[in-house]
Amino acid sequence: MLSNKKLVLSMTLALSLTLSACGTKEDKSIKSGSDDMIQTLTDLKSQVADNDESKAKESGEALEESWEKFEDSVKDKDADLYEKVETPLHIIEAGVKVSPLDADTLNEAADDLNDVLNEVKDLK
Repeated sequence: MLSNKKLVLSMTLALSLTLSACGTKEDKSIKSGSDDMIQTLTDLKSQVADNDESKAKESGEALEESWEKFEDSVKDKDADLYEKVETPLHIIEAGVKVSPLDADTLNEAADDLNDVLNEVKDLK
């Protein structure tokens, strides 16, 4: 009888630790993903200022790759915020493929995306 109680207690403890770790990991991925994208935006703005079309295109692709890693978590937590990320991100993705680069459009979209990502990384 005592052994069954220990087994149930052990299983309950293990399950609660597993579930609590899942929530923590997701929050960390949103924060770290947002931070990565913010750094890429800083690089992109520098590349646009230098008119480096090749590197700007790489940064645009890197933004999308970073976003793909945690966008579903953001969408599940706040669909409106998810949409606020998508708009400037798509402008950047399209804008880095245009030659010559439209610095005003890219910088405005980068600033907008940066602002939204600062909101995203605070999601709980």
